[in-house]
Amino acid sequence: MTAAPVTPAENAPPRPASRATPTRLRLLAGGLALLTVLAGVAAAVAVANRHAAASAAWQTSEPLVVDAQGIDTSLSEADTAAAGSFLQGRLEPVGLRAQYLADLAQASTSLATTTHAVGTQSSALSAITTLSVDLPVYTGIVQTATFNERQGFYPLAAAYIGEANNLMRTQMLPAARQLFAVERSALADDQQGALSSWLVVIAGVLLLALLVTIVATQRWMSGHFRRTFNVPLVAATVLIVVVGLWFGVSVGAETSQVDTATANGSGPLSVSTQARILALQLRADDELTLLSQDSVSSYQADYGTAAAALQHLFSVASSTAGPAERQQLVVDQRDVNAYRLVHDEIRLHDGRGEWNDALSLAAGTGTGDLPAVSANLDAQLVDGIASSQQTFDNSMSSATTNLTAALYGIVVLSLLIAALIIVGFRPRIAEYR
Repeated sequence: MTAAPVTPAENAPPRPASRATPTRLRLLAGGLALLTVLAGVAAAVAVANRHAAASAAWQTSEPLVVDAQGIDTSLSEADTAAAGSFLQGRLEPVGLRAQYLADLAQASTSLATTTHAVGTQSSALSAITTLSVDLPVYTGIVQTATFNERQGFYPLAAAYIGEANNLMRTQMLPAARQLFAVERSALADDQQGALSSWLVVIAGVLLLALLVTIVATQRWMSGHFRRTFNVPLVAATVLIVVVGLWFGVSVGAETSQVDTATANGSGPLSVSTQARILALQLRADDELTLLSQDSVSSYQADYGTAAAALQHLFSVASSTAGPAERQQLVVDQRDVNAYRLVHDEIRLHDGRGEWNDALSLAAGTGTGDLPAVSANLDAQLVDGIASSQQTFDNSMSSATTNLTAALYGIVVLSLLIAALIIVGFRPRIAEYR
């Protein structure tokens, strides 16, 4: 009599094949959890590095660039105001005197702020030292010129103001521009760091490897243990996709914001700042030419150099500017052309020996005189600087905000994914007991 075959109980779990030992399952679970942690750490580090660079550009480097350009423009404007006040005659205009003092105070404040911020940074320290030493010397020379003018010693006053201007142009403004260049380079480095891609690539590869591995693992476990779904592992898979998408979208959005901050913020800011410095230099050259009664030929030679540099700056900027920035440049160019017309008329009168007519245009209060035309140009450039700075701040603020949320989200979800993987393997391992 043949014995009936023995069948397993209906609800008994299928017996795993010999190759799926508890040790191997534990190793597989641990490997997947470790890969999850590695991918999460890589993504978090990539986001944190970009966040740190973007924050440094927004909260440290860009304010220092603004302070540096403020020192340059304040000194240039103070020098222009000093020269302009001497053209007004013995009674110094209250408005120009107040502007001169305000510009010096602003330059001193910005210099103190920058000195505190940069510390012992050698590339900026020499420029700061030069400015700190020369600023009181410059104000002393201008004060001496003012005293001589009030005494009626006009040639001596003009000589002193020329000496002050020479100190400003040969030592102080070059130092201010060196400081500006150093801080602008630091800003560019931070912005480049905010776009660093190598950590992003590593994190992306690890996340993709994790997704492929966990899908392959589920297919193997489904066939080996005859289970269609492992709910914890399915949830982990979904969360891996969420992390990958969140990481990619956040990095992409941050890249776009940093690019906007560069193209529409720091780039135009640099152009407007340099244009303002050159425009102030043009006016100082015209005023000093009349003040010295054409005895110093270098002033008009310097005017030609500055005018050519200004045109070149606008030409280069227009070739890469977007529609809004190009429109701004068109308005700036219009105001520069208006200034040039007044300059040409002053030079025409002065060349004919009509010094009083030239002086009337250079120091008059009419809307078509040099002070008003120069003020219009300066105001337009100041608006451009403020607009560019606001664009930069808004874009970098958005970039850091996006990354902050992504950083915390990636860390939390990575830990949750690792936990789900461990939970998903526990029932299969328990089947061997």
